[in-house]
Amino acid sequence: MVGRRRRAAAVAAAMAILCAGCARSEPDSSDPAASRLWGYLALDGGERIRYSVLLPGGGGPHPVLVEYDGYSAGSDPDIGRDWLAEGYAIVGVNVPGTGCSTGVNHIFDETVGAAGAAAVEWAARQPWSNGRVGMIGYSYSGYNQLWTAAQRPEGLRAITPSKNVADPYRDVGYPGGIQNVGFPADWWNGFAGTWQHAARQAELLDGDTECAAVAAANTANARRPDIDITEWLDNDQYFGDRYASKSAYLHTGRIEVPALGTQSWQDEQVGPRAGYYEETMDPERMWLISSNGDHHTDLTAPDIHAVLKRFLAHFVKGEDNGFDREPHVRLLQEMQVAADGEKPRLTPTSVAEFDRLPVPVTPMRLWLQPDGRLDATPPALPGASARYRYPDAGAAVNVPGDGGWNPPATGDGQLTFTTGALPEDLSLYGPGSADLWLSSSAPDTDVQITVSEVRPDGQEMYVQRGWLRASQRALDPSRSTELRPSGDFTAAAATPLVPGEPTPLRVEIQKFAHVFRAGSSIRVTIDTPAPTGYWVFGTLPTPADNTVWFEPGRPSSIVLGHTPYPHAERLPDCATTAQQPCRANTVPVPEGPGPAAPS
Repeated sequence: MVGRRRRAAAVAAAMAILCAGCARSEPDSSDPAASRLWGYLALDGGERIRYSVLLPGGGGPHPVLVEYDGYSAGSDPDIGRDWLAEGYAIVGVNVPGTGCSTGVNHIFDETVGAAGAAAVEWAARQPWSNGRVGMIGYSYSGYNQLWTAAQRPEGLRAITPSKNVADPYRDVGYPGGIQNVGFPADWWNGFAGTWQHAARQAELLDGDTECAAVAAANTANARRPDIDITEWLDNDQYFGDRYASKSAYLHTGRIEVPALGTQSWQDEQVGPRAGYYEETMDPERMWLISSNGDHHTDLTAPDIHAVLKRFLAHFVKGEDNGFDREPHVRLLQEMQVAADGEKPRLTPTSVAEFDRLPVPVTPMRLWLQPDGRLDATPPALPGASARYRYPDAGAAVNVPGDGGWNPPATGDGQLTFTTGALPEDLSLYGPGSADLWLSSSAPDTDVQITVSEVRPDGQEMYVQRGWLRASQRALDPSRSTELRPSGDFTAAAATPLVPGEPTPLRVEIQKFAHVFRAGSSIRVTIDTPAPTGYWVFGTLPTPADNTVWFEPGRPSSIVLGHTPYPHAERLPDCATTAQQPCRANTVPVPEGPGPAAPS
């Protein structure tokens, strides 16, 4: 870790002007009163990281917002432009080894945080800055905010770390211990084109001819075995030192500044897990906005932008707008997609607010029954079990370019368990756990759990999923709870199944919030992992008969978190509810009433 003294030296070195473009202001065509600066900051390790600055008109000095990413923030003249009208100076900075920045791209680790901290301290000391700096952006720039804030740079007043990956193994790389062969490789392989674009921008806008060679070198370096994310995901199938070094949640307890994060339950790129970094932070300084929806709700939901605006105004500008007294948790429910010109626009049907994290919930356990029922009574029939065929293809959902929710490929490749019609609305929040007794004819197998709502209108609405490789069923007891099993996933803990022997395992169901309306039913489906958003699973190929047990000595169940909160009365529209598609229900709902909410 770079200490304060070393970082101060880095900032001092960065004060040197390293390109002609840094020395002049250029008019911003969209706002004649605004201007733009650009240049390179020199770090104490010898790296030179590219920056681009937008300055609002009307003099200064200004509060500053920094967006720090590995795409093209250091050369993109539009980074953070929407915040210019709020009176902020906007600084875009590229991570070392990305875009026009020299050095080695360590992706996510403390070196990325140290470089970000140097950039924040540099921005705080510029003549156009009033010394108050915030960080903005989601996804890649969201991860970098966590690493940067953990360094505690001087001048940093607040961060907005949204759509995060704070535990790259469990969050995205190996959900449930099964390699995600879709999104990580697609994401990594897109950088060459992104950095080429950054180089073209730098030359056309700024006359920066050195960036092209740097971008080409960064592209070549991205294929080094020690850097290439696809290489180490292919070769490191267990959680170990490499993944730990890239896990921000192990460092976020050091963050002292206020933070406002956002998460989408059905995020098709990074999922909603985010390493549960928010649990490591002071609840008095942590705010969270969550909703159904995709990866880009920060851009498409005016409600989210409005909260971000008040948060930054209070903690970065220093306005006394009362934000520090507002609820720390906002739940934007059943976001509806509407066209707003050429851009999608998301609007919630209802908003629930909670005082602070953690949101209190009551565990609600439902038991799998031999007749396909899901209810609040433990099973009583000795020897009861049901079998499904693996790896019959599971049903893909939310695949970009396709969308929707496919029907199951075969009837033999899944098991479904459904409650009777609910007597009252049932509001759920947070993660869940499918606690199964499972045997397999193979020494290992992969399991997918899908939670859905079977509605009175004959539609089945997608809610959430979870996954597990059976040999990686060992848990980390320090992080596991009744509602959230946290896998160990180390090589030492991996244990094959004994074919034919019933074995307990817990499948983590990703975080979600959903209101199951009166008259609807809760359904749990067990099958083979299937494409979900950009996630594609490298499932085990060995065919097997998998058996789920539900008898007094081996009861299988699911536990979800219940908490009452206000919500819209009507069922949400299947056609417009973001990332929660419906399909026709083909499995009969059991007769009789379903379970009531726990008291």
